[in-house]
Amino acid sequence: MWQRKELKRRGKRQFLRNWAATVAVCFILAFTGAEFAGSADFIGQFDPSAMLPDDQVAIQAVSLSNWELLLEWLRIDPMDGTHPMWAAADQSLAPAFDTLTAPFSAFFALLERSRFAGWLDIALAALGIAGGLWFTIWVLSAVSVGARRFLLESRVRDNISIAAMFTPFQHGCWRNVAKGMFLRSLFLLLWACTIVGFPVKLYSYRMVPYILAENPQARPAETLRLSRQMMRGNKWRCFVLDLTFYLHWTFLPLLASTVLGTAIGLATGDVALCQSLAAAAAGLLSLLFVNGYRSATDAGLYAALRQAQLDAGTPLSALFVVPAFGETAPAGEKPRLPDADVRLPEDPVFHYAQRHKLDYNRHYGLRTLILLFFTFAFIGWVWEVALHIVTKGMFVNRGTMLGPWLPIYGAGGALVLLLLKKLFTRPVATFLVSMVLCSVIEYFSSWYLEVTKGIRWWDYSGYFMNLNGRICLEGAVIFGLGCCAVVYFAGPLLGGLLDRLSPARQNTLCAVLLTLFVADLAYSHFHPNAGEGITDYNDWQQDAARDALLPEAANDSVTAILSE
Repeated sequence: MWQRKELKRRGKRQFLRNWAATVAVCFILAFTGAEFAGSADFIGQFDPSAMLPDDQVAIQAVSLSNWELLLEWLRIDPMDGTHPMWAAADQSLAPAFDTLTAPFSAFFALLERSRFAGWLDIALAALGIAGGLWFTIWVLSAVSVGARRFLLESRVRDNISIAAMFTPFQHGCWRNVAKGMFLRSLFLLLWACTIVGFPVKLYSYRMVPYILAENPQARPAETLRLSRQMMRGNKWRCFVLDLTFYLHWTFLPLLASTVLGTAIGLATGDVALCQSLAAAAAGLLSLLFVNGYRSATDAGLYAALRQAQLDAGTPLSALFVVPAFGETAPAGEKPRLPDADVRLPEDPVFHYAQRHKLDYNRHYGLRTLILLFFTFAFIGWVWEVALHIVTKGMFVNRGTMLGPWLPIYGAGGALVLLLLKKLFTRPVATFLVSMVLCSVIEYFSSWYLEVTKGIRWWDYSGYFMNLNGRICLEGAVIFGLGCCAVVYFAGPLLGGLLDRLSPARQNTLCAVLLTLFVADLAYSHFHPNAGEGITDYNDWQQDAARDALLPEAANDSVTAILSE
């Protein structure tokens, strides 16, 4: 029988031994919205207006929940008395609906912003929602399971790489993993309709991601049955375990930081700013410690329940295929061996990166770098266009050029592969230096474009920790994560595919792409790509500042009339 204190002690030890990689994995989960999304909310909730003069504060729209957006889209007001059923649902189902649809928040916002002004908006909204559903069901669920795989591997050995997160994505496995997670979510959704049964089944199916992480080829229905079997008699104890984490590491730090921030704010006169900084401190505590600590402890819980099933000799215990994941593994020293020297022949899916020979230390030739530059530039263009569709509900050709490429993304990816090779064995250093390198490129590009064209193509004014509106912390973190994906996954994978092309074909592709790029560059120098959704930042800021001053101007006019 597992003990809560011993489980937490071992979980903390495991987390601290693999701190950097575990924090990176949990940050990826929070950033993608797969898990721990609440711990990163302080980035979006930070109030930059508290740091700006009154004449630079822009009016911001009130953020609506997914439930409120759904009612607004359906043109239903639950408080007008004509929809009593919706009024009751507004009180009881709204919190559960917002929780279950949290991964689709961007697409609910897209529905609200598009207003269905035409068939193009309807098509884009449908494509966005379909893409979001596909991404959540088939990708994010596999990422969550992959994170469990990383945690299980980190229990039994050191030098674990975050590449273990990609284990479910090998041929055939990620689809089965996604089916298992989808079936789990479907059952939870149905149980949520009973309200009372949802929290019980939430704990019943808690071990499904870990079972799929150990055996991605397990049948989804069997993983559900095995999870229920493992959690029988352990639900209340797991609830108490979660409660201790919440009270000790979420509620109390947030309460203490809020009280301290308010007290400092009252003393200094900047209450809003101090409260925002206090919330940021609590969020950073979650990102840098609590999420990893809880995840490592949860992995230890799975190992304990797994061992109990093996001792009982239950038929479904045949789904456990990796003996090294047993409960006895953390008792001794973990083997300090490089990845290549570790062999677990019983496990057919151990080490995705090693199996697929993704050598991040590989050499990139000139032709390969040129082709990768255009590949990353195109991916960046797709990212910017898709982001604008999601946030603004309209398609625009982002960037300074007419072609489907954003050179800043291509330059960042190619330069990281070319200049930072000596850092590739240290992922944390690669991430930090990539943040700095890409931020320098972005800042210089913004400055050059504004000096030569007199226009800004991006403006981070008001973002948390921005520098002259040209760069910000959020953008730097995104670039750092993207560069790590380029170094350890996309670069080796795409480089290997490009190497399969004959030198003649590579030369032809490089010549064609460079010719089109130079022609586009020359044309865009005299006719830069501009317009709504591309370079209207200055207009938006001027309009916002003018609108913010309208109430004050109106009050002055009324006062002047009354005084006469």
